[in-house]
Amino acid sequence: MKTKYVFLSMIMIIAFTLSVNGQSEYKEKTKSVVKKNDISSAMGKPVFELTVDSLNTKVWILTQWKYQKMMKTHMGKTMGKMKTDNKTMNKETKNAAMSGTNYFIFDVTNIRNGKEFADTSAKVEIVSPSKKVSSVILQPMMNHFGSGVSLKEKGVYLFTINLNIGSGYKTTQFKYRVR
Repeated sequence: MKTKYVFLSMIMIIAFTLSVNGQSEYKEKTKSVVKKNDISSAMGKPVFELTVDSLNTKVWILTQWKYQKMMKTHMGKTMGKMKTDNKTMNKETKNAAMSGTNYFIFDVTNIRNGKEFADTSAKVEIVSPSKKVSSVILQPMMNHFGSGVSLKEKGVYLFTINLNIGSGYKTTQFKYRVR
């Protein structure tokens, strides 16, 4: 009787071993449910990044030449077709984006849930090396804010970003050197 159990156990062990080793080594590629921030993945390292409370802010400053080159790519064509408040981007907004010597991109996300803040507006105040002050209202784009800015002088600029988040204001300052 014991021989039957040992023999049956050996056959079952061999059968299970063969079935485990005979499994396919194909691994299915899955896509992440969490969508990466398109602007961050396309732009590379920002010139400024700060995380305070649940607010993560990133800034990129591109030359107009580099911005226009980027707009000819797939991402740029998608941005050109963007809609804000169910309206296509008007000519005035497109002209504001192309004005100045550089293009200013401001991205803000909620680090708790990874989403953009709703009902926000942004404005940047720029102090040039010769202490001239200018102000630009940043246009809401797909998932960031942007506008053309003039950085004609060489030296250190002081940027102050005023972000209106629903019922409150957040202010961020940083310096940027134009060579």
